[in-house]
Amino acid sequence: MGISELTDILSYYPYRYEAIEYIPFKDWQIGDRIIIPATVIDKPKINYYRRNQSVLYLNVANEDDYFRVSIFNRHWLMNLKVNQKITIIGTYEGNNKILASNINMQPLEEQIGIKPYYSLNKGIREKTFLRLVEQVIEKYASKITDFIPKTIKKENNYLSKIEAIRQIHKPDNKKSLLNAINTLKYEEFLKFNLIMAKRKSDAFVEDSKFIKEFDMNKINEFVFNLPFKLTDDQNNALSEILSDLKDRKQMARLLQGDVGCGKTIVAFIAMYATVLAGKQAAIMAPTEILAKQHYNNMQKFFANYNLGIGILYSSQSIQERRTTLEKIEKKEISLIIGTHSLFQEGVEFNDLGLIITDEQHRFGVKQRQLFLLKGEYVDMLLMSATPIPRTLATTLYGDLDVTTISQTPYSNKKIHTTLIRQNSFTSKIKEIEGLLDRGNQMYVVCPAIEKGSDTVRNVNDIYLNLKNYYQGRYNVGLLHGQLDNEQKQIVENQFSKGEIDILVCTTVIEVGIDVKNANVMIIYDANRFGLSQLHQLRGRIGRGKKEGYCYLLTSSKEKETIDKLNIIVNNSDGFVISHYDLKLRGPGDILGYRQSGLPAFVLGNIVRDSDILNKSYQDAKMIIKELTNYPTIDEYLKQSENEGVLIS
Repeated sequence: MGISELTDILSYYPYRYEAIEYIPFKDWQIGDRIIIPATVIDKPKINYYRRNQSVLYLNVANEDDYFRVSIFNRHWLMNLKVNQKITIIGTYEGNNKILASNINMQPLEEQIGIKPYYSLNKGIREKTFLRLVEQVIEKYASKITDFIPKTIKKENNYLSKIEAIRQIHKPDNKKSLLNAINTLKYEEFLKFNLIMAKRKSDAFVEDSKFIKEFDMNKINEFVFNLPFKLTDDQNNALSEILSDLKDRKQMARLLQGDVGCGKTIVAFIAMYATVLAGKQAAIMAPTEILAKQHYNNMQKFFANYNLGIGILYSSQSIQERRTTLEKIEKKEISLIIGTHSLFQEGVEFNDLGLIITDEQHRFGVKQRQLFLLKGEYVDMLLMSATPIPRTLATTLYGDLDVTTISQTPYSNKKIHTTLIRQNSFTSKIKEIEGLLDRGNQMYVVCPAIEKGSDTVRNVNDIYLNLKNYYQGRYNVGLLHGQLDNEQKQIVENQFSKGEIDILVCTTVIEVGIDVKNANVMIIYDANRFGLSQLHQLRGRIGRGKKEGYCYLLTSSKEKETIDKLNIIVNNSDGFVISHYDLKLRGPGDILGYRQSGLPAFVLGNIVRDSDILNKSYQDAKMIIKELTNYPTIDEYLKQSENEGVLIS
């Protein structure tokens, strides 16, 4: 239950409520939830079926009205006596018939109201826990202070903190319960936004040494010579980032956009501008695959520019790493690509001016901090391929400026997505073989590497099956995280060169694989993946001149699962998909480590409660500017700073 101290009980909220109110019989409608006091008028009868299953029938009276009551699996009610007083809770079925869910001997007046239900460990009764909650509230009532400022509380009709706690555990009525929930939601959001606003005001400073002077003519020449034209969104993003680089204020910007929208080339141009200003620029990727892809692409784009380009990753040979480190320290290398190796000890930059983290949600706050500390006057750009609506992003990433790329260069090409409601593609095998015969390559993604205790498909078995089945017809390769780096490199090169037709793999290909001819994807056990991850995987295909074809396989029969997968089938917009993902799973998977150490959202939902979230965001910005007027909040932020939460 996660309760370690008595006061933890106060924030252990009910997971649902049942509203019980007395309605006179004359106002009953079929299907109504009812409660009624009654008198037993004859002996109960019971019918048994399916071994121990039973249904008990009971005739009762309420003043001048008579009812036939049925209730399942309550054989002990056979002990009821004629003329005994009872209370019945259930559903009205019409014709004076009631399907009861509860029959007890408690007086009616003790049961009317809103009843909370808690997720409790076995052996703990609801009444016992609620009694404990009431005792804790009374014990600590005088010590619970309001966090929400009085003016905001009055403006929005929020309750005091102690009254909100009372009402959420034992509400007087529906209105007071809703008010309590909204009060506590607002407080959650306000604490989050205050910390984010404080980070922004504290962490990023102004100094003329942040200013980077570079020749815009050289930037324009580079953009003009690209083998493709930048989209309007890319140009706007580039303009905002270059403006930051020229500013005396330290850049702290998030660049977000859908898979394949062209964030990387914008980042490369920002790095080029930094080098033109006489400084070094580094980009950190979460995997070696992605780091190597960035390195290869950067070498192509800057082949004629006489720039030192280097890469660092953990599996490098000692000699190659030593040589690269020496060149970085001597500034013979100005454009640096790497993995986590970039912020390790022994990596000494020579006037680092810009750091970029790709797939930023895969890195922790402390890792980014270590990266920043590799230089003295360093701008920071974070990139994310899991985009969320700009207003929501601005709030959740309150310590960052947000730039969004909505357009994609591939927007005119469709990826056809099909849901197959079995964990096999035999029903589409001819269609898929036809695509392969037309020269397309294919990914086959599995959630597991080895066979486990469940029925989840694994790459080893699927690889062997496909290799045997297509022997002599298609070349089948295998790629997963447990292969050593040399094996991975061989397989990646073979697939890139078209020597492998079918690549059986795990989600290791989610980022960093960019094979223009790979236009087909099969995903086994698609229900095992989140929506944003499925969209990321699907983004590996259709990146060239041809359309893509994605097949989602699942044996699940659950409606919720099918509905979720149909979101992917019916949508290609990453913003729409991540919005659904936020609704289904909350911000943890979207934001990754961003939430680490920050106040948790227990009651608040960032999608459904966006109005409260946005209001708290605006209020937090106002409060931070006048912090001395809010001593309670000031003390809270100082405590957060001592605990390391404000470190960004």
